[in-house]
Amino acid sequence: MDMIMEGWQAFSTSQVGRVLTSIEAQRSYAAVALLAVFALSLWLARLQLNLLKGVRAVELEADERISGPEPKLAKTIQARLDRYRARRAEIVGGVWQALAALILFGLILPGGVVFSAVWMHDWLLPDYAAPILIGEAAPASGHETGLGAVLVFLVDQVFRGALADIPEVFRLGLTPVSNNPDNAVISWLIVIYRFAAGIVSGSALYMMYRVWRGVPRIDRRIRDYEVRLRQAGAVA
Repeated sequence: MDMIMEGWQAFSTSQVGRVLTSIEAQRSYAAVALLAVFALSLWLARLQLNLLKGVRAVELEADERISGPEPKLAKTIQARLDRYRARRAEIVGGVWQALAALILFGLILPGGVVFSAVWMHDWLLPDYAAPILIGEAAPASGHETGLGAVLVFLVDQVFRGALADIPEVFRLGLTPVSNNPDNAVISWLIVIYRFAAGIVSGSALYMMYRVWRGVPRIDRRIRDYEVRLRQAGAVA
């Protein structure tokens, strides 16, 4: 342990070590890490979005009859019933899992990056303008605004992104806190984040609508085979 500490001290006092461990270098590492998480999360969200698009329409899948003759015996009816139950679980479970991943990668993780950039702005980007405004007041840093205000600010960005231009036209908002356009870095992060929020929210609502339309049809077919199974058992 002592050798490790001595080696680190020798490195940190060297010319190269001073450069690599300087505050400027630490800011660069943090900025690269945040941007990497932001880009990676949006890329993963795009993969989940493509996965959702590839799911066959629930209403069509639900209404499709499984190929083969209609079962008559209790054993074959039970097998067909099991296949429909498995199909229902696969469709519904797959859609909800994809939606959860889409929200995680499209909203939560990039939102965490935006929050971190705003909250740590004084240290991370000291040469840039303050990232946010409170109403028409002077710019404020994340710490001056407060944790709750910054979190509501992020929720407000999701709200504005999900509803496109409606909040802007009708001047709707959840908080008087807004981004400061003089800070180009934070403002562009918010632009990209709001764009992603709109896509994620729209996709989530559309997939929930498809599940709402499709699942009752599967359930009706399952109930039909449950009745057939009871009748086949009574005849036997």
